[in-house]
Amino acid sequence: SSVPQRAVFMPSVTVKEGYLHKHKAEGPQLLSRFAFKKRYFWLTSETLSYAKTSDWQVRSSIPIQRVCAVERVDENAFQQQNVMQVITQDNDGKLNTMYIQCKNVNELNQWLSAIRKASIYNERMLPSFHLGVHRSGKWTCCLQAGRAVTGCSRTHSAVTLGDWSDPLDPDVETQMIYKQLLQGRDKLRKKYLEMEDVDQTSTNKEKRINPDIHPDGAECNTQPIKPSTSVAARLLVVIEDLEQAHATFQLREKEDATRVILNP
Repeated sequence: SSVPQRAVFMPSVTVKEGYLHKHKAEGPQLLSRFAFKKRYFWLTSETLSYAKTSDWQVRSSIPIQRVCAVERVDENAFQQQNVMQVITQDNDGKLNTMYIQCKNVNELNQWLSAIRKASIYNERMLPSFHLGVHRSGKWTCCLQAGRAVTGCSRTHSAVTLGDWSDPLDPDVETQMIYKQLLQGRDKLRKKYLEMEDVDQTSTNKEKRINPDIHPDGAECNTQPIKPSTSVAARLLVVIEDLEQAHATFQLREKEDATRVILNP
């Protein structure tokens, strides 16, 4: 609890990027399948940005802290598959929706999972949303008229763990696990040392009570190691190995980048 929750993703790290088709719902205009425009997206822990191409200098950015829902869209809404919606809230409390189409269901699941993880600690997450779109004066999912009417489906952030399970994105999941291990290492080491002290105290007490134990403590080796102590020790070794592997990986990436610069 003492570690900032947003430290799971480093601010400078691009969690996910790639070409997607987007449409921003503005006003009462008719939404169609042709309203989507191809844009290159970048996702970090702080922003969801997009531009015309990957090397385009001008980017539009959405602060992650303004995201209040990331959900799928019903296929009948645009007569298109693999469409998601990112709902944000501006400083005046107004909700804005961006519709994003992915090329396949795997890409859709990965973007849904990545944006949700980046915005999981936001304070203004919505409890409900509309699975459809507002067209011809009503929502296609529930047929309610008002554009600002409460959603008819529960958002992913409002359901229980048993109701929902995001597919894994191996790269993102690995990064999260690694960061969690690093953040908890000091507490784990402290706890492990405390357990060792307790074990040592118990052994010394046993020696005083039972004088038949050999002075060199040879018979102590017959005592089984406590499972909790053994697991803590192994996990600390694993964390050290991971840290060394990560440092080697970073060094290799730095060397590769240098070679690219020297040999364009």
